[in-house]
Amino acid sequence: MEWIIGGFILLAVIGAIFKPRRCDVCGIFFKRNYYTWTIEGRKQHLCPNCNNKMSRKISNKKFTDRFG
Repeated sequence: MEWIIGGFILLAVIGAIFKPRRCDVCGIFFKRNYYTWTIEGRKQHLCPNCNNKMSRKISNKKFTDRFG
């Protein structure tokens, strides 16, 4: 029984260590949530502000491509 509790604690510690902590674009620390984008073939973790900027950028590009 003790090894189950120890294993659970170990998994929680490992998960906390490998969780991304900073935005790859602007470098600010994440508070609660982050978003994952593939930019130039690499996975990037973005803060909500950079996520909104990327969404607008992609939306504007698709609109321009479609309607000129």
